[in-house]
Amino acid sequence: MGMRRAALGLLKSGLRDGSDALRSLSTSAALTQAAGSGTSTSGSRDFMGWLKDGAGRVSTPLSQPLPGVQPEQPAFRPLAPPPTEVTVLDNGVRIISEASPGPTASLGMYINSGSIYENASNSGCSALLECLGFKATTHRNTLRIMKEVEKFGNTIVANASREQMSYTIDCLKTGFPAALELLLDCVLNPAFEAGEVEDQKARLAALLGGKDIHATLMTELMARSAYRGPYGNPLIPDPEAMAVITPDTLRAFTARTYIAPHMVLAAAGVEHQALVELAKPMLAGLPKLPPLPEPKPEYVGGAVHLPGAYPQANLLLAFEYKGGWRDVHGAVVMTVLNYLLGGGNSFSSGGPGKGMHSRLYTRVLNKYAWVHSCASFNTTFNESGLVGIQASCDPPHVHDMLHVMCHELESVENGTNRIELERAKRAAVSVICNALESKATSAEDIGRQYLTYGHRISGRTYVEMLEAVTADDVRRFVQQLLRSKPSLAAYGDNTHTLDPSVLERRYG
Repeated sequence: MGMRRAALGLLKSGLRDGSDALRSLSTSAALTQAAGSGTSTSGSRDFMGWLKDGAGRVSTPLSQPLPGVQPEQPAFRPLAPPPTEVTVLDNGVRIISEASPGPTASLGMYINSGSIYENASNSGCSALLECLGFKATTHRNTLRIMKEVEKFGNTIVANASREQMSYTIDCLKTGFPAALELLLDCVLNPAFEAGEVEDQKARLAALLGGKDIHATLMTELMARSAYRGPYGNPLIPDPEAMAVITPDTLRAFTARTYIAPHMVLAAAGVEHQALVELAKPMLAGLPKLPPLPEPKPEYVGGAVHLPGAYPQANLLLAFEYKGGWRDVHGAVVMTVLNYLLGGGNSFSSGGPGKGMHSRLYTRVLNKYAWVHSCASFNTTFNESGLVGIQASCDPPHVHDMLHVMCHELESVENGTNRIELERAKRAAVSVICNALESKATSAEDIGRQYLTYGHRISGRTYVEMLEAVTADDVRRFVQQLLRSKPSLAAYGDNTHTLDPSVLERRYG
């Protein structure tokens, strides 16, 4: 019935439009006939006279302001980014923010705490704390936390790494006071209820038993074998270590590492004074304690084979980047090198930003049909890091794949051309500038930089440093990279036939 009514309506509308068109046509014809016969109305005569008499028209150029009229100034956003404002509480907690414009805000608590601060008795605490982020506190149960998050439309994330923990929440500016109180309650007052701890241990064990976890485990096992001491501590816990973690173990670990000098509250999109006024009463109660000494990385290199069958041979080859994030110039060159090598997989489509013109695409993926994927990667810490290539291939070609990976790194040491270097620099600049448009990225940038450097390097400064990188900078960086001991991780069919001594002979 509804469709018939709609059809009738369209038909009537079409008839009306047709009749209107006929009336217009007849009127035009009448006017044309009148003009041809020399008859016209006074209005049409005046109009035609005005058109013929150009001298009677007023000419006002649009490029000049009207005399006596003050034009309104358009509202331009300032070209300079908002300043990064810092307040340090008496107990050592740092509150840092930038008031970037827009309707949303991002808040995060960043803490110098991770697996490098663990030992044999509490191994796995950092990974489990990530799973327990935004769970029950001494003031709220988990259901209430989830209901509050849903009510305000917030986004919550907890993340653990070897050196830092982060808890972040994104929200509308209008809801930032409630979001801030929720964030700090979850970080400062976790309940660690026994039932939830066991539930999250089971969930983590299920994730680690998944069929597609091998790529993550390869990176983890490579870091363990490449570093001796605290940086070789497991970030992804072993099942035996996770089984013995109790709520009291978690409380003891957070009491030792979640201390005032280790904490940075970072925010983007909020006024600094309002942030300090709201956060100070909740953070001022933390005791003033001396910071823990930061463990130092000790790189030794190594090789690890992940057992199991897989239809593709997967390889990770890396070398040590000495200096890590705190070697700022080295970090900039490392960024350019990653975009210079680029890469992807054999199913990648073309288009801007896909890396189709990078070295590992043009020299590897487009050349060898047995290569499934080949891309640069890095795992960077405060004072060290791993830089190299990850690849997968048909199992019979696993030895060829390792040779190609070595050759591609060595080829950069022999020099790069101007076009590919400029392309890599522009790609890096584009990614950084686009990322900093996000308030979540800006807040994370603030928090992690203040934990690492004690200050913030602005996006504009970093872009200028990227643009100043030369081919000699990249060549020297790779030279130093290849002087370190190699690290290798392998998984999949036929990878057990690889001999790590081949790399030792090749790189001394």
